[in-house]
Amino acid sequence: MIDLEVLYSILVGIARIGRQITYGHLSQAYFDRTQEWHEPHGTWDEPLGELNRLVDQFGWPAISSVVVMQDTNEPGGRYWGSSPNVPARPANEVARIARYGQLLGAVHAALWPDAIPVGPPG
Repeated sequence: MIDLEVLYSILVGIARIGRQITYGHLSQAYFDRTQEWHEPHGTWDEPLGELNRLVDQFGWPAISSVVVMQDTNEPGGRYWGSSPNVPARPANEVARIARYGQLLGAVHAALWPDAIPVGPPG
């Protein structure tokens, strides 16, 4: 079982420095903190969606926007529409890239608390 507080802590560290992390590096970072290995492919979809849903209830952007596939530098296909703060995948490639840029920018600009938010940004 993936600990959402640990996952949040990893992602916030990435968001605060304006970076992205691949699924593989996320697996390694999680292992480094917990000594629990989770495969990069398919393991992270549900916990990332759950984390997005938790932060969305207080108006925070989709923190999982910082997690990307190594070959595309974009989130995996299950990212789109995975929570209320992530819309359905735009059909047009240009629109998709632009929308992802907006979502990622919002995550990088947020003043993330040290623990999973329990109130609105601000």
